Amino acid sequence: MQTAAAQKIFWQAHPGPQTEALRRSEFEILYGGARGGGKTECGLVVMIEPKYVFNPRYRFLVVRKNAKDLDDWLDRARWMYSPLKAEVIGREIRFPSGAVGRTGNLKDKNAFEQYIGHEYQKILIEEMTLIPSEESYEKLVSSCRSTVPGLTPQVFATTNPGNAGHIWVKNRFVKHGAMKPYRDPTTGRWRVYIPARVDDNPTLMQRDPTYVNWLRGLPPKLRAAWLEGNWDVFEGQFFDAWNEAIHVYEPFPIPREWRRFRAIDWGYSDHFCCLWFAVGPDNHVWVYREFYRNRLTDTEYRDQVASLSVYPDGTQEEIEYTVGDPISFWNRIPADSLQGFSSRPFAERWEIYAEGPQGFTIIKGDNKRVPGWGQVREYLRPIEYRGAQSAMLHISRDCKNLIRTLPALVHDDIKVEDVADGAEDHPADALRLGLQSRAPIFTTTTPKYRDNYEAAEAQAEREAGEGVDLW
Repeated sequence: MQTAAAQKIFWQAHPGPQTEALRRSEFEILYGGARGGGKTECGLVVMIEPKYVFNPRYRFLVVRKNAKDLDDWLDRARWMYSPLKAEVIGREIRFPSGAVGRTGNLKDKNAFEQYIGHEYQKILIEEMTLIPSEESYEKLVSSCRSTVPGLTPQVFATTNPGNAGHIWVKNRFVKHGAMKPYRDPTTGRWRVYIPARVDDNPTLMQRDPTYVNWLRGLPPKLRAAWLEGNWDVFEGQFFDAWNEAIHVYEPFPIPREWRRFRAIDWGYSDHFCCLWFAVGPDNHVWVYREFYRNRLTDTEYRDQVASLSVYPDGTQEEIEYTVGDPISFWNRIPADSLQGFSSRPFAERWEIYAEGPQGFTIIKGDNKRVPGWGQVREYLRPIEYRGAQSAMLHISRDCKNLIRTLPALVHDDIKVEDVADGAEDHPADALRLGLQSRAPIFTTTTPKYRDNYEAAEAQAEREAGEGVDLW
């Protein structure tokens, strides 16, 4: 027979990671890993910590992928918050104390900027790896602050490995170790990663044991991520052949006799990326330098690219050509951007780069994205070369942004042969333009998948050696 005290318990955390997640006080908490670990219910409870939810000035924000996911979360909130007499009104949750919870989704056009200027003492982000970049995440959580005495701001995030944000989330949280608080050297704020596994949730194990069997039946990488919470595998990765041990080299002086060229993906608010390429023995391509900046004028971009194009002794490099994105460079812009180099009312952007003492000619690049990605895959494909594993593409360790972003790219949800929309793909686009500018050395057949699951199955079959030939 239950005691009166036991009968009052509406929900109780499981011992282990779920209990640990609820007691943490760091500014940022990532509770992530395997599916089925009880992350969503934990997040629901974090938002109603008593000293917060009984304060009339308390405001919290919940962010999920889309409106449908928010409806699912609000349904759970109706049940979880019913003992507090909370009301769900539209997409808000109102408590008798006057505290209010608001919700938003990542499909909104201005998902990451629209909350700037707001104040939320707590923010809950579900499936954080769906946020494509760390910059977008930081814009979102910039509104997590408190002017309410006694209420300390906190971000609580849940996720599984994978998706467009896998790499930056892993670097921001997971690499510092499980249950190990990390103090950001810039902000001075603390964050922590708490791993979750399905066997941490005995309620699910008891009520739906077939769910675990379903997880065990997934393709290898998906199983490792969703069943084991393994962050060292990356299902859905666009360039699944990426291997830093093969593709990244320690910088060395590029021989003068190697042919050199450049490729530029233009941007202003988004980043401008220029990559320098050299063609070595047996047509191997070496990316030996990068320039990655934003919010400079075209003349500043031009001068920076020109000033970097020098040999170690400071003399000007012999660059055979520079290829640029035709959409960005062949459009009409006011000629006053030329700063006196043109008397015409309008000019095309490439003309800015051709003018002046630092000027250079840009040729039109091939902007067919899907065939271009096929070429990148060919250059990344592991091959046997001079008795060792190698590839036709080699990237200098100095090209930090290309190395950071290329393996982080994932398939688009709709056009799965392309990179996901909104990803940080500027270095990859410059790489694609550069490789497409070369005479073809591969004949490629671009794989066509109906969705990411089909792409994942093909990848698993290829790795298992079952005869799937994408090359």
